[in-house]
Amino acid sequence: MPGLPALDLSKTLDSQREQVEIYRQLLEILAHSEQASAAIFPELSKSLVAHIDTLSKLKEDLHGVFSRIRALKTHYQSEYPDAFDYVQSLHVKELDDEDDG
Repeated sequence: MPGLPALDLSKTLDSQREQVEIYRQLLEILAHSEQASAAIFPELSKSLVAHIDTLSKLKEDLHGVFSRIRALKTHYQSEYPDAFDYVQSLHVKELDDEDDG
């Protein structure tokens, strides 16, 4: 090429070859990474679905437990109001003691 010294042109071409080689290596790494991800994804998806199902069941169980607790609390409050109020006052005192301590 006229106007460009051969040394500058050679340096530029060498630099571009090095960059192309780096990009090829990166592409290889990314391809391997993508293959590994694709292989693991189905297993992890199944695991995630199983965990979500377990958490949903736990949530339902907790809702059931707390509903029963509320029902028992209401029942005992109506059947034994004096004892219930006494126990509630003890609980309030415990909370106050924790705040002070």
